[in-house]
Amino acid sequence: MNLANYLDRPIAFQRSFVGLGIGVTGALMLSQAVYWARRSEDEDGWFFKSQVEWEEETGLRRAEQETARKRLIALGAMEEERRGIPAKLFYRVNFQELEAQLLTAEAARNQDCGNPAIKSAEAPQSGTPESSTPDCGNPANRTAVTPQSKIRKTTSETTSETTADTSPAGADAPAEPPAPRRFTAPNGTIYEIPGELSYPLEKSKTFKAWMAYAITYFVRYAAWPVWNASVAGQMAKFIDRVGADAAPRVAVHYVRRVAEQFVVQQMHPVRLLLADAEKWHTQASTGTGMTRVQAQQEDRTAGNLDAIEEAKRLSRERAARRAGQSGEGCNA
Repeated sequence: MNLANYLDRPIAFQRSFVGLGIGVTGALMLSQAVYWARRSEDEDGWFFKSQVEWEEETGLRRAEQETARKRLIALGAMEEERRGIPAKLFYRVNFQELEAQLLTAEAARNQDCGNPAIKSAEAPQSGTPESSTPDCGNPANRTAVTPQSKIRKTTSETTSETTADTSPAGADAPAEPPAPRRFTAPNGTIYEIPGELSYPLEKSKTFKAWMAYAITYFVRYAAWPVWNASVAGQMAKFIDRVGADAAPRVAVHYVRRVAEQFVVQQMHPVRLLLADAEKWHTQASTGTGMTRVQAQQEDRTAGNLDAIEEAKRLSRERAARRAGQSGEGCNA
């Protein structure tokens, strides 16, 4: 038997993706998705991959694929879209969101490693002494860990995929929730955004427009809007349609001024901001807005004016005819 025959088609597995809390299967699928996204001929990075192809390339079975996809979509790192008849499932990697999540995960790891005093305050169990220094950046320190601790750690790693993760970041998740982000609005007001909301970073394409929308939304509804892969895609398309400079102003107008019944009932979602982007742009530029009732009133007013003008025209024509008939009588 030639072992080389069984060692074909290796996959470039990105170990850093595991730290995003998507598990090994999610990291494996994301690694392969990044590979194909970089080779996509679609200008927006979409690529098609069937369930069978995923299994052939990664070894992930249907249930594992579905679990990995749900985690990646929830994270915002990957997007899905069904196209055509019969429908085919296309995928795209959201590289901006992926970068933001990697930076967040790295910051969390650095924070854990930078404050060993917290761990040293915990009372160690008898018979299992632990070092007060976090397990960060120095593999030699691991020799101080007892064999029992090694076994426990290895077991938790190898069984993490067979027993569903109970926390988004797995066993290494910090005990405390992420610290809130601070954002200063143009008027000087400082807003604290909950740390669990993965909003885009300042250097991203959607940051300014999204923050304008999110703050106005918070002021109106006293709740922060949800940011996910679907919303990120909609916001990016909205910016493409109205322009990056106008997008924040239009987003503020949409949430603050638009009072159309359907929009209000839906609580000003981003999908409706995108659906009528040019309309909201015109309203924001002219400083006007129009509800459905106002539009009906405008139609009625315009109809009344047309009727008045028509009546005036007919009156002028009748007067002209009478004048003509009167002139003919005098000539006789």
